[in-house]
Amino acid sequence: MVHGILPVCKLPGMSTYDVIRVFKEKTGFEGKVGHGGTLDVFASGVVYLLLGEATKWFDELLKLPKTYIAGVRLGVNSSTLDVEGSFESDLNPSRLEISDIKANLAKFKGEILQTVPAFSAAKHEGKPLYKLAREGIDIGKNRLITIYSLDIVSYKFPLVTLSVTCSSGTYIRQLTYDMFKSLNQKSFLYFLERAKVGTISVNQCIRIVDFALKWKKHLLDLNQVL
Repeated sequence: MVHGILPVCKLPGMSTYDVIRVFKEKTGFEGKVGHGGTLDVFASGVVYLLLGEATKWFDELLKLPKTYIAGVRLGVNSSTLDVEGSFESDLNPSRLEISDIKANLAKFKGEILQTVPAFSAAKHEGKPLYKLAREGIDIGKNRLITIYSLDIVSYKFPLVTLSVTCSSGTYIRQLTYDMFKSLNQKSFLYFLERAKVGTISVNQCIRIVDFALKWKKHLLDLNQVL
């Protein structure tokens, strides 16, 4: 039986479980398949599939730092903080200067207490928060996270692109919302790529179209991703 970590470049529009299903269909793999952390459906980038005995490495892999490229649209709020919600526009949004954004970054670096988005898969007493949110219940759950680096990649109003390296459990859409709310600016996350997990970047991952022929060539051991 084959065991190992398969780093995959997930496409937007697929869930992590879609990736697992397609992998099994294209390869005929009959062993146990898990993941090393899910990624939002609208996002793209690095997802680890755990094959065979590698499913036992989940806890170690989940702790790895992650790097994201995040695209933020200013002047519009979303009920889910991302592209999947309903929108509320600011008819006359103020134009932020890049110096204002840069000066604000320091407040969101290091160890911070983050509110878990109401529309998320995190659970409260065994029930996903998104199900509670649909019932009009907002728990206001918080968690401690670490932002190791936070930089502006590009800015041309109303679009900002950020690079974020963070601890496991960080919600990028909540981070960007909080950042721009503190500048009195509506915003939502319109693009998200997980560019790196541990030592593995997205350009080292197998493409889904190559599953059938190349998957064994991309298998890694635990020490190769830590």
